[in-house]
Amino acid sequence: MKSSHLTRSVFRAIIANRPYVTRECRRALVRKPVSPSPRTTYALHQKRHLFGINFGTTRKSFDGAKSTAANVELALGKLVDVVRARRSQSRFPPENEIVDAFRFLFASRLETPRRLTRNEVFLATETFKHLQERGHILGTEAKTSLSEDDLHNVLLALAASTGHDRFRTDARILATQIFDTLKDRSGTAVDVDLPVEHGRHRAAGSLLVTYITVLSKTGSAQDALELLRKSPKSSERASLPMWTAVLKGLANEGRIQEFWKVLQEVQDTVGRLDAVSQETLATHFAQRDEVHALEKVFALPLEEAQVPTTPTLVKVVDCALRNGEEEWAEKAVHLLQQRTDSGDMAGSLLVWHATHDPDVKHMRQIIQQLSERGVTDAVSMKTMNRLIEYAYSQNSAEDASRYIDLAESLGLHPDGKTRAIQLDHFLKLGNRTAAYQTYELLSREDIPSDRSDVPVLNRYISALSFSTNPEYSHLMQIVDHLLETNADLEAEAISGLCHVFLQKDELEEATGLLRHRVDSYPMDDRARIAAVFRQFITDMTVKDQRAFNAYELYRHAFPEAPVTDRIALMQSFFDRKRPDLACLVFGHMRQREDLPARPTAAAYAKCFEGIAACKDIDGLQMIYNMLKLDLEVEQTTRIHNGLMAAYTECQQPFVAIIDHFWKIMESREGPTLSSFILALRACEKWIPQGGHEARHIMALMQSFNLVITKEVYDAYIGALSGQAEFENAVELIEEMEKDIGAPPDAVTIGTFYNAIPWQYRKDEVEKWAKKAYPEVWAELESYGDVIDEEWEIRYFKIDRVVDVDDELLFGQGEYQPIIAHGSQQMLNTPVGT
Repeated sequence: MKSSHLTRSVFRAIIANRPYVTRECRRALVRKPVSPSPRTTYALHQKRHLFGINFGTTRKSFDGAKSTAANVELALGKLVDVVRARRSQSRFPPENEIVDAFRFLFASRLETPRRLTRNEVFLATETFKHLQERGHILGTEAKTSLSEDDLHNVLLALAASTGHDRFRTDARILATQIFDTLKDRSGTAVDVDLPVEHGRHRAAGSLLVTYITVLSKTGSAQDALELLRKSPKSSERASLPMWTAVLKGLANEGRIQEFWKVLQEVQDTVGRLDAVSQETLATHFAQRDEVHALEKVFALPLEEAQVPTTPTLVKVVDCALRNGEEEWAEKAVHLLQQRTDSGDMAGSLLVWHATHDPDVKHMRQIIQQLSERGVTDAVSMKTMNRLIEYAYSQNSAEDASRYIDLAESLGLHPDGKTRAIQLDHFLKLGNRTAAYQTYELLSREDIPSDRSDVPVLNRYISALSFSTNPEYSHLMQIVDHLLETNADLEAEAISGLCHVFLQKDELEEATGLLRHRVDSYPMDDRARIAAVFRQFITDMTVKDQRAFNAYELYRHAFPEAPVTDRIALMQSFFDRKRPDLACLVFGHMRQREDLPARPTAAAYAKCFEGIAACKDIDGLQMIYNMLKLDLEVEQTTRIHNGLMAAYTECQQPFVAIIDHFWKIMESREGPTLSSFILALRACEKWIPQGGHEARHIMALMQSFNLVITKEVYDAYIGALSGQAEFENAVELIEEMEKDIGAPPDAVTIGTFYNAIPWQYRKDEVEKWAKKAYPEVWAELESYGDVIDEEWEIRYFKIDRVVDVDDELLFGQGEYQPIIAHGSQQMLNTPVGT
C-alpha cells in the first residue's frame, strides 16, 4: 500500500529535525518562529535589504554544508555584502568568507542543477571583480583564493544552467571573464583538459568546450563559432562536441540557414556526425516539433559503423506521430523493432500500433510480443502510460479507461504519472470536480521519475487561481506539494498565485513567492507575472493604499519594467485623485540609474497633465524641480504644454503664459494647436490681464496664417468671458459661424456660462442664451450641472479637456522663433508710435 501524503510529510519533518505543521496551523501561529528548515517555502517573512536576498544570520563557513536553499541564500547574502561595500565604499567581509561563499554557491549549483538567476549571476560577477582586483584569483592561499577548479566549476554551472532564455548577456559576460582568466593562466593551451569536480564524480572537461557551450547557450553561438574556428584543433575529430554545441546554439537562436552551412562545414572538415551528436541535434528539433529539420538531421550519414541511438529513434517516432507523419516514421519504427535496449521504445512502439488499431485486444497482443522479445519495461505502467496519454490526446476517454483496465489486468497499478495524465485531461475539459478527485489520488502516489506531474500541477494552480472560486485551501495544498517535492513553479502558476494573494491582500505571501523565483524567469515570463500586478494596481475598485502597496512590491520585483508601464501606473493614481502617490511613482523612475528606465519628455508631460487634473501645487513644484535638474531631458513643447495646464489649474495662470507659452514660441520646435488653446485657458483665469493677452495670442495665430478651429474659438470666448467681457463674448458667438464656418453649440454656450464670474452674470448669460439659442440651451441643460456650495455658483458638466498629445504645427526646421519675437514686439508696440 502506498504511504499517504500526510505520512510522507511527517517523515520528512522528522528527518529534517523540524516540527510538522499543516498550512492552517502555520497560519494560526501568527508568524510564530519555527526551527530552521532545509526547505525554503514561498512564505518566508524576514527583514530584507535587497529584493531576492535574505539577510539572516550568516554561517561562518560553508565547508561541508549541504546544498539546501537556505544555505544557498546565506551564501548569496555574503555576496550581497560585497556588492553593498563596493557601492558604499565601506568595509568588506573577510576574504576567506567571500571565497568560501562564492565557492559554495557554484559547487551547490553543480550538485543540484537549476537555473541561475540574473541576481545570482550579477552578484557572482561583482564578487569575482572584487576578488580579482585584490589578487585573490588563482593565488597560493587556498582559503582566500579561488582555484582553477573553482573557476571551472563556475563555467560548468553556467553551461549546465537550464534557463529558458535564449539570450543571457549577463551569463556570457561572467563566463568570458572566467575564461580569459584561465586562458591567461595556461597561456595558449586552452584545449588542455582540466580535472574538475562535478557533484561526486570526477570528470575531465575541456576549458574551451565548456566556454563554447556557455556561449552557445546564452545567445552567442556566432562568437562561439568564431572562437572554435580559430582553435588549432578545430578540424580534429575530438572537436566534434564543440561543433555540436555551436550547431545547437545556432538552431536555438533561429539561425537555421547558418546552421546548415556550419553543419556542412563540419562534415567537410571534421567528418560525419557520430550517433551522440545526431541525438543532441535530433532532440533539439524534436522538442520543438520542427519536423523538416528533424528529417534532415535523421537522414545524415553517421560515422562509420555507427547507427542512430535508441533515444534518437524514439524522439523521431514520437515527433512524427505528434505531427501526423506516420509514413516518414516507418524507417525509425523498423529500426526500433530490432532492438530491446530501452524501456522508452516500448511506449513509442505501442503508440505506433495504436494509431493503426487502438483495440484493447490488439494492444494486449503487442505488449505480449514485446515482452517475449525481451524489450525492457514492455509490461510496465511506464509503457502503459504512453498508451493512456495517446488515447486522451485523441479525445478518446473511453479508450484511455480501457487501457487502464488492461494495465490492471496485467498486474499493474496506476501511478503518479497516470494520475497526472488524467488530471491534465480533466483540466482541459474544465471538470473541476474530477480534477479535485484525481489530484487527491495523485498526491498519494510516488512522485513520477520524469516529473511529468509538474507541468500539469502548474496548470492546475493557474486554472484555480484565475477562476471565480480559487478554493484557497486546496490551492495551497497543491503549492505545498510542489514545493515539498523540489519542483519549480512555472510563470503562469506564479501569475495565478500572485493574483490570488493580491485579491486576498496577502502581500507577504506574494513577496515570499516572488523573492526566490521571479529573477530566474526569462523576460517574457516575467512580463506575464508583472501584468497581474499592473491589472490589480490600475483596478479602480481596489483601495488606494492596497494598490500602492502592490506597486511597491511590483517595482522591487520587476526593476526592468519599461517607462510606458510605469506611466500607466502613475496615471492610475492620478485617476484615483492621489497625486501624492502618482508623484512617488514618477520619483521612483527619476531615481533610476539606467537611462532607458528614466522618465522621458513624454513622461514628464504626462505627469504634469495628471497634476493639472488634480490641481496639486506641491506635486507640480516637486516634479518641475526634478525636470530642471534632469540633464537628460530637453524641455520640449509637450512638456511646456503640460506645465501650462498644471500652472493654470493651480491658480498661477500668469506663470503658464509668461514662463511657458512664450518659451514655446521662442523654442526650436514651435507650438502645437493645444499650445494656443492652453494659453487661452490660462488667460481665462488671469485677472485682469487675460483679455489683453488673449487678443495678442489670437493675433499671433492670424499672423502665422493658422486655421482657427472651433476648439480655439471656444477657448477665446472663454478667455474673454473669464474677464467678464459679456458683450464681447456675445459678439464673438453671434459672429462665430461667419468667422470659422461652425455655429455655436452647447459646449460654446456652456464655456461662456462656466467661464464668466459671479452667479448674477451667469444668470444674464442664461437669460440671453434662452432667447438667442433656445435649442442649444436646452441641450446644454441636458448635460447636467454641479453647484459650488461654498460660493453658490452653478457650472454645467461640459467636456473641456484639451488634447495635449497633438502634432507640432511646423515641420522640423520650418519654425523660426524670430517670427514670434517680431510678432510679440509688434503686438506690444502702442498704436501711432
